[in-house]
Amino acid sequence: MLLLSRPLLAEEAQPIAEFKARVGTITASAISADGKFLFTGEDYGQVTLWNIASGTSAGTYMGHTRSVLAAALLPDGKRGITCGDDNLVIVWDLATGKRLHEMHTGDSIPWVMSCSGDRGLAATGCNDGQIMVWEPATGRLVTTLSHPAGTCSLSFSPDSKVLAAGYSDGQVILWATSDWSQKHILPSADGANVGALAFSTDSRLLATGNQNGAGFVWKIADGRPVSHFAGYDNPETVPTAPVAPVFPGSTITPENRGSIVFLCFNPDASVLFASTQDNIPRFWDAKAGRLLGIADWYSYKDIDSRFYIPRFGFTFATAAVTPKRDLIVTLRKNGDQDDFVAQVWRMSFTPSPPKQ
Repeated sequence: MLLLSRPLLAEEAQPIAEFKARVGTITASAISADGKFLFTGEDYGQVTLWNIASGTSAGTYMGHTRSVLAAALLPDGKRGITCGDDNLVIVWDLATGKRLHEMHTGDSIPWVMSCSGDRGLAATGCNDGQIMVWEPATGRLVTTLSHPAGTCSLSFSPDSKVLAAGYSDGQVILWATSDWSQKHILPSADGANVGALAFSTDSRLLATGNQNGAGFVWKIADGRPVSHFAGYDNPETVPTAPVAPVFPGSTITPENRGSIVFLCFNPDASVLFASTQDNIPRFWDAKAGRLLGIADWYSYKDIDSRFYIPRFGFTFATAAVTPKRDLIVTLRKNGDQDDFVAQVWRMSFTPSPPKQ
């Protein structure tokens, strides 16, 4: 394993670090809370812990026999957790590389994952709509939550009171972690996969984005929409005017709409960062749904915050941010090759104005 360097044009922003798998491609990533380590999974099943400052491997772990689909670092910084196409969820001791627990998901493929801070739980979302909630400390299955459509995204709220799940039928369900009941069902805008979720740091708001480019900000307390924004597939056709308010139940099909693949609020929840199908990160006024501009702190040429696995027919978001929102990791296509490298960028929520 090695840190790659590549020549960047003078006008391009530069990543802090760039990493590449020795064999195959990186398919999953997570970044530590202190921003010192990157945790990646690969399509050949290997898992690696990277030291971001030195660009060297701090540990390599073998246990998956197929692609790693999601990765997370637990809050204690001593354990990592991965899930893969081999229907395994593995808890790792990062110091020794030992597999502390292996949890099997039966016939269900665990392709998305989220970990809670306060509750010490990990949730894996599967292709058949099942969500399995685990206790990483013991490997115990806490509960299974079911829905008839596939689970496309998962996120625990920062206060660990809510688990949000986005599904392939366009619905988003807010599960209360106190008793695992359904707190709210957020209606679908157009029935498309909801592949992007993000909570505000105070756990009061949830942003959702789907495959057809319909994005909403919701109040957690009552499940009502606050604002609407959009994803785009063409950087030349993005409007500078506020997006017209469109609420659930409406059909949203402008020609230039593209999949929303990653979302993140700034610390005070006034600005929403959205990565979309054209791979250009945009900033939106979270309450007004107004486009503020684009990110100029990285070069978005060949950037891809998605990883598409044809067998599943689903796009996986692979971007990850630190709790402080100061660092973000994304994937970049490795030239003309079919693999991806992971890049770490210093993040800012000050946008460049949109094109007039």
